[in-house]
Amino acid sequence: MKTIFILLLVLASSTLSFAKIDGAACSRSLYPTSPDDQAFVAKFFDIVELHKSSDPLLEGKGPSVNEYSLDKMKFAFMVNDRADKVDLVFFNWTLPTFSGLEIEPTTSQLYGSSVYILKDVDKKSIASQGDNNDQLTNFSYMHGARYIETQLKIGSPNTEVPEEFLNWKPHPGYMDRSHPLRQTLDTQVLVLLSPTKELFLLQAGATDETRPFFEQMFSDGGGYHNMIMGMMVHEMFHVKEGEDQVNGLASPRDIAEDRQALEKQLQDDQYLKSLFITYAKIVFSIGDSLKNAASAEELEKLSDLKAIISEIKVEYPNAWSFIWNYEFTEGFAEYVSAYSMVKAGITSFSQQIDLQKADTNNFAYRTGAIGGLYLAYRLKQMPFENNEDHVNSLWEIILDKVDVQKDTLDIQSIMTKYDQYPMDAKSEIGSVIDYLVSTIMDN
Repeated sequence: MKTIFILLLVLASSTLSFAKIDGAACSRSLYPTSPDDQAFVAKFFDIVELHKSSDPLLEGKGPSVNEYSLDKMKFAFMVNDRADKVDLVFFNWTLPTFSGLEIEPTTSQLYGSSVYILKDVDKKSIASQGDNNDQLTNFSYMHGARYIETQLKIGSPNTEVPEEFLNWKPHPGYMDRSHPLRQTLDTQVLVLLSPTKELFLLQAGATDETRPFFEQMFSDGGGYHNMIMGMMVHEMFHVKEGEDQVNGLASPRDIAEDRQALEKQLQDDQYLKSLFITYAKIVFSIGDSLKNAASAEELEKLSDLKAIISEIKVEYPNAWSFIWNYEFTEGFAEYVSAYSMVKAGITSFSQQIDLQKADTNNFAYRTGAIGGLYLAYRLKQMPFENNEDHVNSLWEIILDKVDVQKDTLDIQSIMTKYDQYPMDAKSEIGSVIDYLVSTIMDN
């Protein structure tokens, strides 16, 4: 009788793991007193459910990532937020359990597989933002105990990692790598999430006077829920990208752009600025064309793009390395976010094109995202099985697939053709410069 009972439990568990997520009920179990948070989390679980579909345009190999799928990534929602403690509810946890990690039966049933809870976690132990790096934010992550060590040894396995690197913390109260959670994670990562708008505003330092500015920013980005959802999916792609590379599942891309040299060039070189702006205008214009059926006009734009790419590669190879690298690194994280939200019915395809064009990130984020959408919606393929992104840029791959001939017009004529396309050139170049400055390490 006991054997039969155990068998029934195993069968029930197996059936449970394939069940459809009840996102609305899951969200109520996590945030029973907050309808706003419930609404966000329900949408998030719609995306997680979508990622279970094995869509090759979403879940297959991507640029320097083995596989991206939210239903296989470990994440935890922060719930029951108190003065100095918070509970973590774990999803997709396939590692061994440890002391303090308990099954959460109600949410497990609703999610369709085992969900765990770790109660009374010191908020400072998982916080890494703010002036003292001890403030929680809506998105963070916890590295396993050996993650940094393994990352540093990629390429040089016999490297002796200095103790200060192994024990580095953003602040003294951060969770030590001897903690059972970090020990169990080992070389993997746990993503930490919160949908709460007030947490975002607190971390951003919003005051009564500046709150209208933030509300306008949310509105411009498609609303707080859509903006923070896009950010979470984007950042989770980066986490998976890093984890795959640390664990030897994907090759890291190595494109050596000199950001300091590019920043100086963009301050003074008018021709480079014009090439960058024309490049962005053409890709945004191709994004406009993607809203409709393929046309001869679209092929003409692709031909113009091919000529501009050729000119940048010849005249400014370092600038080209920047575009190449960041269209994959940031642009593809943005693509996965955009594609997920469209397929989950949260935004329309046209809205996503317009949101990309209106975004304030440097243009490589957005031209990369539109490139990913072009592959998905026009070419219906993700050609990264053999690390193609290590050999050619995103739009070069597209141009090769479409077999576009180089434009016979001279470069100046192509630039003139797009003069009237609406774009704030000064802001776009300023955004690139700001990004470059923010990522240049002090010597």
